Amino acid sequence: MTSYTATIRAPMGHPPRGTLPGPVTYVVLAIWSGVVMTAIVAGVFAGGGASRLLLPASVVTPVAVVAIAYRVSPRFRNYLLTLDLRLVLAAQLWRVIGVAFLFALAFDQLPAGFAVPAGVGDIATGIAALAVVLALGNGSLTRGRLYAFTALGVGDFLVANATGLSLEPPALTAWPLAIFPTIMVPFFAVLHLVAVLQSRHNWEDRVRHYSVRSQDQTPAL
Repeated sequence: MTSYTATIRAPMGHPPRGTLPGPVTYVVLAIWSGVVMTAIVAGVFAGGGASRLLLPASVVTPVAVVAIAYRVSPRFRNYLLTLDLRLVLAAQLWRVIGVAFLFALAFDQLPAGFAVPAGVGDIATGIAALAVVLALGNGSLTRGRLYAFTALGVGDFLVANATGLSLEPPALTAWPLAIFPTIMVPFFAVLHLVAVLQSRHNWEDRVRHYSVRSQDQTPAL
């Protein structure tokens, strides 16, 4: 996935070096997205009966796989704990793409009971992500603020899933809107998980490491 040379338990003042995803990560994401999109186009999620369980399963399974791998694989655990936190949080800015639900509502593709809370929740989370990234940059991001942001993002998913399962809008199980519950929701949920896991390890040092202010104040050698 990427280099695993960073040390998790770094000494004070030397937090883990933020690393970027490597080629293996992108290959795994591409394969997973390809399989899911093929299933969407084939109408796998649009069927009745047992097919109705596939939509929530597509959300839960990736998150569960990552959580289990974190527990059983030290190498994978090290990878998640050394991922660049700025990238992990900044990626949540893409949540504003949830405005697509409101456009779908305007064209009578989705019911208001789903589109409004899901769309507004995504937009609010994307805007909040900007505040979180800026807080990380100036060294003021606390665990409490990170957890509040996580609660907002996960709460948005819970509301969207609850209304989606209860109203069952057909457009949500067909291309292209089906990519939201089957690909984007688990992807962003995993990012929330990674940020929370990182907050449990050397948090103060980690925030100091990413602080632009502290880096600017570092004396030149």
